[in-house]
Amino acid sequence: GTKYSICVNGIQKDFCTLKQTVLLNVRQFGALGDGLHNDTSAVQCAINACPKDGTVLLPKGTYLCGPLFLKDDLRIKIDSGAILKGDPDRAHYPVLPGMTLGCDEEYEYNLGTWEGNPLSCFASLITGINVKNVCIYGKGCIDGNAAEGDWWQDAKVKRTAWRPRLLYFCRCENVTVNGIKVCNSPSWTVHPYYCDNINLIGMTIRNPDNSPNTDGIDPESCQNVNIIGTDISVGDDCIAIKSGKYYMARNHHKRSENISVRNCILNHGHGSVTIGSECAGGVRNVNVKRCIFNETDRGLRIKSRRGRGSLSVLEDIVFENIFLL
Repeated sequence: GTKYSICVNGIQKDFCTLKQTVLLNVRQFGALGDGLHNDTSAVQCAINACPKDGTVLLPKGTYLCGPLFLKDDLRIKIDSGAILKGDPDRAHYPVLPGMTLGCDEEYEYNLGTWEGNPLSCFASLITGINVKNVCIYGKGCIDGNAAEGDWWQDAKVKRTAWRPRLLYFCRCENVTVNGIKVCNSPSWTVHPYYCDNINLIGMTIRNPDNSPNTDGIDPESCQNVNIIGTDISVGDDCIAIKSGKYYMARNHHKRSENISVRNCILNHGHGSVTIGSECAGGVRNVNVKRCIFNETDRGLRIKSRRGRGSLSVLEDIVFENIFLL
């Protein structure tokens, strides 16, 4: 990186930019960005070819894609005027299997999840599995395009697999999403799952108020999560902090803890910041401060039920400097 020094209000500030090895434009890989041709292969090829500390650039245009899979040490920049748009055909979405039994017939491993249980689901438009050191940033848009498909129809019926999220991070570390607008998700919009060190900063999240199960941000069994300066208006809870249902809590226990929500505007939604309802693993150390809850159905909402088990302990949840409008 490069070192810089600036003066702000008489105070000297020193900072260093991140090292960047190469900038790969997806159009160099054959992406058309016309919103008509499918650009999945070209964009995925750019991601696969990007070296450590490199950046994949989506310049202005509309890139129609199916699920894209991330890798370690990657930055994706979605430029102003660029839209990553979801393919509406579910037949083009691979399935992430639920619980898979290991070869020793004792070890278990799941990829797919649905409402707290290890169940098969479709891969998401942005899918990260076991990746670390990833940043998705820019002033562009990730549009799930759910209304153009059948994702919101018969929402409680499993068809081949459960509906995908828009951004899904499974067992990832050190992931940042900064400045991006995301909208029209098939179900939960941003879903970190069994992750550590997640930063969601300056995002705008928009789903129609009648779209089913389109929560804004749902950290599930995650630790060290920062949700900062985000503007959310959705069809379900704006933010829902979860830790799975009883099976996952008993067999793969990981509580959600050390979660900070600050300087956010939470608009239309069932709950502003919700705990649960899938919280069998417990939730600890949540701090929500300097936020505006504007027209949400509820402020703090804790949802649970009988049968969550002895690990479902909720503690150290603090709300301060909140404006309810």
